[in-house]
Amino acid sequence: MMESPRSDRDRISNLPDPLVHHILSFLEMKELVNLSLTSKQLREFCISTPFLTLNGLLCEDRRYLLLNSVDRLLAFRKGMKTERISILWPFAAANANEKFRVLMWLCNAIACKVQLIDLQIILHGEDVFSLPAPVFLSESLKELKVNLQGGRLDKFPLSGGFCNLKSLSLIDLQISNEGFGGWISSFCKHLEKLLLENFDGGKNIIINSPTLKSLTIKPYFSSNLCNISISAEKLNDFILDWKFHFSKGKSLKIIAPNLDYLMWDGHLVEFNCLENFKHLERTVIRQTQYPSLYRLDSSINQNLSRLLHSICTCRALILTAECIKVSFKQGCLPSLFHRLSCLYLYTDNLNDDLVPAVACFLKGTPNLKTLHIKKDNFCLSSLTQSESYDAFTVRYWESQKLDFVHQLEEATVELFNRGDNELELIKYLLKHARALKKMTILYLSLLPLEFNTEFDDYRKTSTAEIVFDRVPEDDA
Repeated sequence: MMESPRSDRDRISNLPDPLVHHILSFLEMKELVNLSLTSKQLREFCISTPFLTLNGLLCEDRRYLLLNSVDRLLAFRKGMKTERISILWPFAAANANEKFRVLMWLCNAIACKVQLIDLQIILHGEDVFSLPAPVFLSESLKELKVNLQGGRLDKFPLSGGFCNLKSLSLIDLQISNEGFGGWISSFCKHLEKLLLENFDGGKNIIINSPTLKSLTIKPYFSSNLCNISISAEKLNDFILDWKFHFSKGKSLKIIAPNLDYLMWDGHLVEFNCLENFKHLERTVIRQTQYPSLYRLDSSINQNLSRLLHSICTCRALILTAECIKVSFKQGCLPSLFHRLSCLYLYTDNLNDDLVPAVACFLKGTPNLKTLHIKKDNFCLSSLTQSESYDAFTVRYWESQKLDFVHQLEEATVELFNRGDNELELIKYLLKHARALKKMTILYLSLLPLEFNTEFDDYRKTSTAEIVFDRVPEDDA
């Protein structure tokens, strides 16, 4: 007997309640209202969902209807637990009553033991956004995200708050607290993750936290930030993207004995690390162009030396060629990276100015097993595109007596321009890297005419798999 078509219409109601609520979590308020009209059981699910997504980017009339819908939903919920509330609202276009009602939704969520608040508020001009007091006093709140799209966030209360908060993200905003870092250190006793992106919080960020595990700091390019001081015993990963017009008076001090991952993208500043990162596994250093990097300055020398010394225990390292070149010019190489097994070197070319710097760096990597030299599509290098007519030959590389070549198992080399220096390095690796299992050669369009002729004899001496891979022009 065939089943009635009507029997398949409400399959969702037969699912377990948590699964239904998870599905409903992807719906915005308007969609939730429409779904609630389809059946009595679905209406109950929509009312009881612990995930609320409220998007007010509508014309004024529709926004007024949404306000009423949300107020009715909260009235029906009668204090049901709220796990997450996400609000995107244009305060720049809202009147005082509308702003008040939105803030009351936050207070309602706090009363309903909300665990995650995600706010995106669009302000007008010099307006300042203030978080309601109950947000600071909440004992259930575990994660808070605030994005003001360039607006200003009001001062945090001197009485403290966020007693159980574990994750705080402040994005695209300015904050009125000059002592913001001190406030976080004093009151956020359980904070494990802190994200400050497109952030302006004054001249100093000073954080002393025994619980912090993940920290990301990406100040505005035009921010007034001068000093960053971090002391965090449990910090596992630290991402810093700090670029500016002038380096004078800027400093970074960090105490993080258990750091596992470090990424530093930006300009060099006065650097102090009281002890090496003994547990460091992965490091990304992308030093972008800055005029002072090219002056023979003793302070630059000291800071580069400190930086290289502090990361010397890492196992995987990503470096821009600019950093290696400047380190070489300042006399900071070779630094010993005894534990380093994987190196990515990103550059726009392997010209005659860079080859000695790369060779000098590789002298300090006796246990290197993986080497990649290629273009970084996300980092613009300032190195000049000079031609290499008298290439650094295989004999040059042999004269460097590089210990790593006996351990090397995998290599990738991209051919830039004419590819003379790159070809000589490839030939050297094929001849001497007896443990080499795979060699990948990247090229943009056509291989140089003389490439196959020069390459064939060395290819026969190696047992490694050799792969030619053409780089798409969009990635070049």
